[in-house]
This record gives sequence, C-alpha cells and structure tokens, in this order.
Amino acid sequence: MKTTEMSAVVLAGGTSARMGKNKLLLPLGKSTVVGTLLATLSGLFAECVVVTDHPDAYRDWPVRLAADIIVGTQKNSLTGIHAGLSASARPYSFVVAGDMPFVAAGVIRHLATQCDGYDIVMPQQDSHYQPLCAVYHKNCLPHVAALLAQEHYKISDLLPVVRVRTVVASELMPYDPEMLSFFNVNTPEDYLLAQKLLLKH
Repeated sequence: MKTTEMSAVVLAGGTSARMGKNKLLLPLGKSTVVGTLLATLSGLFAECVVVTDHPDAYRDWPVRLAADIIVGTQKNSLTGIHAGLSASARPYSFVVAGDMPFVAAGVIRHLATQCDGYDIVMPQQDSHYQPLCAVYHKNCLPHVAALLAQEHYKISDLLPVVRVRTVVASELMPYDPEMLSFFNVNTPEDYLLAQKLLLKH
C-alpha cells in the first residue's frame, strides 16, 4: 500500500514530565521537534491527524486535530491511538509519537508496503517493539476500546488479539542505517543530542 492511501496519526498528548516543558514545541533547526516530524509526514500522507490536549499549538499546521474519546482512564498511548484511528479518514494509519523527529520516509514507506492482510505492522529492534512508529488498521478500534474498558493500558496487550506483521530492524536498515527513526526526545540530554544530529544530517 502507498502512504498516500493512508493517514498519519501523531500522538502529541504527553506530559513532558522529564523535560519540564512541552518538548514537542522546543525549537529544532528552523522548526520544532514535532514540526520536523510533521514536515516529513506531510510529504507522504494525504492527511495528518494530531491527537493533543493543546489544539491551539497546532492551529498553524495543515493538520486535523483530535482529542481523546475515552476519558476517565489514566493518560496513555492506547487512548491516543483510539482517538487517532477514530478520527482518521483512511482504514490504515501510520501512528507515531510526536517526540520522534527523525523518522525516515523510507522506513515509513517500507512499513506501508507490508500492510496487506494485517491489522498492525510494527518494527522490532533487538527485543524491543516500536509501537509508536507503526501502522494500525481501524480493525484495532474495538479491541483497543475493550482493553481500555478493562483498564489495560499496554499496547502489548493488543498484539495477541490482532494480526501483527513484525518488521525486524535489519529490514529497515537500508532506509535508516543509524536507526534514528526510533529516537525519542524525552530529556534535556536527548534534546541536545537531537540538535547535534540535525546538524550532522
């Protein structure tokens, strides 16, 4: 499947507790952390949905805004995935965390080609899954809602009940040799490193 036939969903609702301020809006190059990501996504997808508690911060971006539908549970990525998939116009969505500015276009395109017959296409690096740099189908929605109703908040709890295509890192190396696609800006140290990485690339 081509990315132009899919939506992009950016989860931008974190608390940024370790950064002490909204890490997604920190300056990065000529843009911001999330702006760098959105620039990549806007060149690939027909639409981009941003799930956020702070919609005013994204008014100037050509994105659709969404908020959590299932509330009253603790803040977690599953509620964001549920909101994003519910709001997206396409059956498949590439779901990514807003603090991952260096996701490579080639990685996204490769994941998109693996969708056929699966509900989730998820990278795996060593023993770690990358659930917030993955493709999800709307088929996941009832399963996510059921997990949240049971106060199960781990994305890993979703995997046994849907069809998952795991993409090992070696498949993605040709598109991202340094595997920067999975780099998160969580701490001040990460932010400094992101600035250095941007200068290198």
